[in-house]
Amino acid sequence: YPCAHCITSSAVGTVLEAHFGLGMVGPFVMTSPTAPGLTRSWRRIADYVEEVSNARIWGGVHYRTSANVGREMGREIGQRAADSIGAMTK
Repeated sequence: YPCAHCITSSAVGTVLEAHFGLGMVGPFVMTSPTAPGLTRSWRRIADYVEEVSNARIWGGVHYRTSANVGREMGREIGQRAADSIGAMTK
């Protein structure tokens, strides 16, 4: 089974990279309402996507294969969304 968290994070990451480009971005930060006081930040969008995948594996929820398959599915979905958004803004 593909990792759903990996699919969504990769899709979001792909859209963000299409807009902001690859590589370093100003730090972006996320907090969770279920983990008060915990804040995560990244300087590269790809690092965020990778952390989500690793967390699913380290937490024992998924195997590496399901994370990799989920990230690839998300990348394809994100690319279609980015292409669609690009077509709408032209």
